Amino acid sequence: MKILHIVEDFSVKSGGLRTVIKNLDFYLKKLGHDSFILASDKEKNDDIFVVKTSNKWLYSKEWKKKITEIINKKNIDIIHIHGAWLYPQYIGSKSAFQKKIPMVLSLHGMFQPWLWKKGRLKKKLYFYLLSKKYFSNAAVIQTITTEETKMIRGFFKRNKLVEIPNLISFEEQKEDNKKIEKNVLYIGRLNKTKGIDILIKAFSKIENKEVHLQIAGGINSYQKELEKLIESLKLNEKVTFLGEVKGEQKIKLIKNAWVMASATYSDVIGMVNLEAASLKTPMITTFNTGLKSEWNLNGGILIHPNVDELSEALTEALKWSLEERNTQGVLLYNYVKKEYSWEKKLKDWELLYKKAIVNEK
Repeated sequence: MKILHIVEDFSVKSGGLRTVIKNLDFYLKKLGHDSFILASDKEKNDDIFVVKTSNKWLYSKEWKKKITEIINKKNIDIIHIHGAWLYPQYIGSKSAFQKKIPMVLSLHGMFQPWLWKKGRLKKKLYFYLLSKKYFSNAAVIQTITTEETKMIRGFFKRNKLVEIPNLISFEEQKEDNKKIEKNVLYIGRLNKTKGIDILIKAFSKIENKEVHLQIAGGINSYQKELEKLIESLKLNEKVTFLGEVKGEQKIKLIKNAWVMASATYSDVIGMVNLEAASLKTPMITTFNTGLKSEWNLNGGILIHPNVDELSEALTEALKWSLEERNTQGVLLYNYVKKEYSWEKKLKDWELLYKKAIVNEK
């Protein structure tokens, strides 16, 4: 099969979306399929197609030209649209419709109720007046969680939905001398939907004064708001902003953290949850991620995004001995390897694409 992935942004700024698509592209090629990516931005060493544009909607006449060129030169069998709200997804789905090429649609949590509240009227007008016509033509819509499947069904009554969760690779990690410290670690975007304010308030209730909170994420204007909160709670000496982290630095941070924590209001699995598990670090996160309830029984902790529940969970985790902490990490590692690994679930993606081709016929 020859698959063209269309996504608005493939740079590190896109966060977990980049990770998901990059891995999908890699494993499809490993199975012998031809996989191509088209985006508006990328990292220096990425071998993908790019349409450069700077306007907010990412509009450019070059998108249609480039899509047509790739379809013709590469004999594309399937167009896979990733995301929902910008011009690349609109023109990509329209091109698939006009060229009569089977389309797979992955919304990546972009239809979550929490996100609809932001710019709700604009999103409704955009969806019902422009994109729904072409999105409804999808041969298969991929969903990530059971909750997302139910919610997406409300928008797309007749489309075939296939649920495949976000996945992570379990390449063997070399065993090294970890320096585990009693730090609470957050990694992700500095955004109100991530509940970082809840995390800071919950952390302020921790009685163990030796514990530090580390917050890793690209610096933006929201950080100033969080810094004011930290100052008001007299936590200046206990909370550190690390900026954006990636590669070996990110891996080292996760391995050395006592526990990772997130109070996100809206997510679909969340790659950072899987990354923590793959490095045997316990993870506290929310039911809003759509993770299976078994997470609670296998080394992780699920909470609702509020200060009291997170504070209680942090207190519990910080009372573990080092041996107990490591046991929890191994439990989570084994669970995620079974339920959310590329090694176990790759064939589901191959079957999804085959279904898309059959459905189109």
